[in-house]
Amino acid sequence: MMYTKPLKGNTLETLVGALSLKMDNELKIFLQSFRELENLFQALPITEPQVQHLKVILSGIQRNAQNLALYDTITHALNARAGKWFLSGQPLTGIAKIDIYDLRQANKVYGVSAVDLELHDLAHQVLAIFPLEQGDFLQRAAGSDEFRIFSLRKTPQQIRALLTKPFVDQETNSLLTWDFGVGLTETEAENELQKQRRTYRPLVLRQTILESHAEIPARIGQSNSAQSWDEFNEPYERLLNEIYKLRLPATLEQQTVEQVRITRTIVENIATRDTLTGAFNGLGARWYIDHKNLQSLALTDMLNMHEGNTRYGGAAIDQDLKRFSNMLVKHFPKAEGFLLFRSERAGDEFMITSTKRTIPELESRLRTVWEQDLRRGLLAWNFGTGINEDAAHADLYQNRVKESEILEVSMLSGQSTFIVLRPESEDYAGLFQLSEQTARVADGAPILDLHLTVQAIRNVHDFAALQKRLEEYCRNLRPFEVTVRNIIRMNVNNQPGRLWLLAEKNTALETMYNDLGAIARELGYESYPYKSQNWLPHVKIVDLPEDRSTRIKDPTFGIPRQTTFTVRRCEWTVQTGAEHWDLLHQFPFSE
Repeated sequence: MMYTKPLKGNTLETLVGALSLKMDNELKIFLQSFRELENLFQALPITEPQVQHLKVILSGIQRNAQNLALYDTITHALNARAGKWFLSGQPLTGIAKIDIYDLRQANKVYGVSAVDLELHDLAHQVLAIFPLEQGDFLQRAAGSDEFRIFSLRKTPQQIRALLTKPFVDQETNSLLTWDFGVGLTETEAENELQKQRRTYRPLVLRQTILESHAEIPARIGQSNSAQSWDEFNEPYERLLNEIYKLRLPATLEQQTVEQVRITRTIVENIATRDTLTGAFNGLGARWYIDHKNLQSLALTDMLNMHEGNTRYGGAAIDQDLKRFSNMLVKHFPKAEGFLLFRSERAGDEFMITSTKRTIPELESRLRTVWEQDLRRGLLAWNFGTGINEDAAHADLYQNRVKESEILEVSMLSGQSTFIVLRPESEDYAGLFQLSEQTARVADGAPILDLHLTVQAIRNVHDFAALQKRLEEYCRNLRPFEVTVRNIIRMNVNNQPGRLWLLAEKNTALETMYNDLGAIARELGYESYPYKSQNWLPHVKIVDLPEDRSTRIKDPTFGIPRQTTFTVRRCEWTVQTGAEHWDLLHQFPFSE
């Protein structure tokens, strides 16, 4: 049941005419297919009541077709296609962007079903404020945690005034937290949104490889509420049966039946396609792979999509998704038994199915594509294969976090060690005070063991030899300062999450990171796998509670919280449990 008012009869055509829209080919073909059927009914050698009976059935079919083509299945807001059909060439008075604060973490904390309901309720709330009848368009893209409001009449100032109250109220009446920005263009709205985000909430980061665990989010299934293939086809079959009952001349009957089937095919092709990438959407996944005898299936997943949107902007990431989809279609064509789908909940996920290729064959082809595509797009990606989605999902994240398997073995055998830096006693008090203050804001727990981990040295066998090398190295170091600023939130799998205080990467820190990694490799051990330019030195300052980890808001997060401490020694620790480390040795620097 849609909270919006579904388009009825020829409402779409009427609205198109009223707004003087510049129609693209897809919309022209859609409207023309129904118009031609209606004209054909009118020209049939039948009575007027019979014509009207056929038109009533056709009107219901068109209403359903419009809803399938134009509404997001989860939120019932308009989808990207609706924005394209309605707004192409229209002068907009104001634009707003609403962005959910970390939808992935919300799915983890509250569950997918609960989050879907919250998204639905948020869309209903915004639709009540910005109705279609007043020239306002609420749009959600497939797999997106963003809503866009396009208004033909309201200025950015008016839109901001209308969104301010629900923005304030969200803290008490919604599981989801969100931020918004307004402007005359999408770029202006995005910039204002990010300014509000920085002011109220810590930036969200995710790290696939963390010291004792990896982020392996649960697979998010497709919607079961979408219309089934049989439900979609039933009114067309009913219309065909009514045509057969008329006992028309054979040629005329064949012409009419063929036009009905053409219209059904046009609607099917439009409704099952993701507007951005051209891949099949969630509806297509339900229609085309249910009960199919699949030989293999693959999933792909973009890395750091959230950070990519922040760094490059949504428009650039959209272009990268289009490029990626086109590349997959080229290498996995439908003619060879492949189908490509884009997730309606996770817009950076794609699925490839095959009715002809075995799992090893699909894996081999996909690995070749992956190797050829390295560094060609803005976002890196991983893949996994299997007989079904669950198996492919597990394989995908095994490919993504192979380092975690090495770590797990190392940790259980007491061979995973870390080099950490701690503030001296005179600096510790100020840093811990910041930890306590931030914990109160975030309703979390301050961390007593404040330190910065410089390197991991894993799979250690000869502890005495490593200790000697570390002593020799540290004797040549001199005390240096570490400056920490900017609070960010780190999400990890099977953990409530935590807040980090990022450290500035100065020459001393980066050199120490690289030198310790070289020592580890020299002795045949493992170190952190990422290059120093991708390393994020940090101090963990707050542990977050599971049930509040997506609801952090404070007007001081946008203010840099800088503090500096002096480092005069490093510690060598060994991991003895999931969250427990024992001190092995301290190495003072040369004064």
